[in-house]
Formats: sequence, C-alpha cells, structure tokens
Amino acid sequence: MLEAVPIIITVVFSFVIKNVFGSTGDRSQMFYTCVQDCLAKNCSDSAQDFQLSFPLKLMQWTCSDECKYLCMWPTVNWFVEAEIGVQQFYGKWPFVRLLGIQEPAAALFSILNLVGHVVMIRKFRKQVNPNAPFYLFTHVFCLICCHAWFWSILFHIRDVRFTEIMDYLGAFSMVSFSVYHFFARLTALRSHSSLYSLCSGIAIGFYFVYHSYTTFFVKMDYGYNMLINIAFGAVNIIGWSIWCLKYYKKRPYVKQCAAFIGLVAFTTLLEVLDFPPLFWVFDAHALWHLSTSPLAIFWYKFLIDDCNYLEGVVMDLEKLA
Repeated sequence: MLEAVPIIITVVFSFVIKNVFGSTGDRSQMFYTCVQDCLAKNCSDSAQDFQLSFPLKLMQWTCSDECKYLCMWPTVNWFVEAEIGVQQFYGKWPFVRLLGIQEPAAALFSILNLVGHVVMIRKFRKQVNPNAPFYLFTHVFCLICCHAWFWSILFHIRDVRFTEIMDYLGAFSMVSFSVYHFFARLTALRSHSSLYSLCSGIAIGFYFVYHSYTTFFVKMDYGYNMLINIAFGAVNIIGWSIWCLKYYKKRPYVKQCAAFIGLVAFTTLLEVLDFPPLFWVFDAHALWHLSTSPLAIFWYKFLIDDCNYLEGVVMDLEKLA
C-alpha cells in the first residue's frame, strides 16, 4: 500500500486547483433573473421579508440567501432537462437543507471524526503512563484535531466567511502539527536537536504567516488553501511512509502507522472525484469525511504502542546510566 502513496499524491495535486470565483449555476441567466425578481418582491424595503422558520433564523439565513436557495432548484432542473448536467452554485454543489443545515451529511460526518478523537484519547489515557514520552504531545494533537473538526462542523452547518476561515485554519493546524509531530518523533531520543529546532521554527513561523494571510485577505483563495494543505499532507505522508518502511520489520506495531498513512492517502482521492451529491445530500467531500472517521482508531493505537515502546527504551537507558 505504501508504494502507491506517491502516485496518489501526484493525482491529487493534478486536480486540486479549481476555478471557484464563480460557477456555471450562479452565472446562468435563468438563475440571475430569478434571484433579481425574488429580491425585488421579497427583500426590498417596501416588501415583506420571508417568514423564516426557527432553524433558518438560527443559522442566520437572510432574505437574499433564501432567494438564492429557492432559485437554485428550478435552475438545477433546467440544467438537468437540457442534458447539461448538475452545475455548481458559488463553488458548491446544490444541497438540500436539513433543519437549516447547509451540508447535513458533511456536518454529521465531521461530528463522527470529532467523536473518534475523543473516544481514542480516553483509551490512550488508560493505556499509557503519564510519564511516557509524547504523552502530553498526544493530548495537544488531540486538542488541535478536535478544534479543527469543531470548526468543520460549524462550516458545513453554515458557510460564511468566518466559519470558512476557521475551517481552513483548523484543517491546516491539524496537517501542520502532524508534520511537526513527524520531525519530533524522528529526532526522539537522538542528538538531532538542531534539526528539530529548525523544523519546529519553520513550521510555527509558516503557520502564523498562513494564519495572517488567510484571515486578512478579502477573498478566500480555495485553490491556494487546498494546495498548501495538500503540500503539507504530502510531506507528512511521505515522511511517515519512509519511517514505516525502515522500522516495520523491527517493531510490528509500526504496521498500524503504515495502515493509517496508506488509508489517508487513498481516502484523499475522494476529494478529487467531486461528483454532484447523491440524493442532494452525499457528495464526495462528505463521503471523504465519512471515510476518515474510523482512521483515528489506527493512529491512536499506533501512538499507544509507540509511547509504550519509547517508555521502555527510556527505562533501559536509565538502567544503563
């Protein structure tokens, strides 16, 4: 499985940059005319606003949002009847709302990912000595991942600029910390402190530069943000893959890390497929979140065994000292 990782990464890179500054659906004349008529009739100062239900008020759907949502569906039907196919609107596929939630499947599956980390860190705490190497480090990793999935949930519930920024930053913090984790593990119990310090400084510095860029730029650049995440993800996958190839024969538990890395690379292909949502609910991105939800089990099992292994090494060194 590890041999296929570079091929998968190459495929992902070849498809990652997309044009999202406008989509065929929202640029169509039918959609534009429908929205303008709806705004004039329902959203002007003299018109009575839509009577939004409680879930829609809770999710901050505006009169303009309602017009775009209601006009989207006849436009979708027209594209289908004209055999053009389902088109995107404002860079997103058309989704049916559920209780005011913009992308119900992706939101639900993001919850599953968050729950997976919470469940596994509890298992980690039961099976690893608090004095073991990387014990605190793993808790920081869990906190970062839970923070990222929390914002993923909110972003898929309601896509606004703030939730979009926090979702991207959360995803990048998770990926960049994983790279940081790799270099920390690579230099564990060794005299490579200079390499570790250099890599740590670069990772932390780049994150804050990226944070500033993403937060203060007027318009989110989806292609750039995805490319950065894929680039760091590629470094992480390739690094851990090489590490696994080196140690899996000596330490059988390393196969859990190899399985996790291989599955992460494979499931990322779902981000490339990008097909219209099944039943107007399940798109490739939502299914990707579903496929990643059980992966935390493999990773934390590896972390449990690796922490216990490192604790044993430290104890042996202390006996020899």
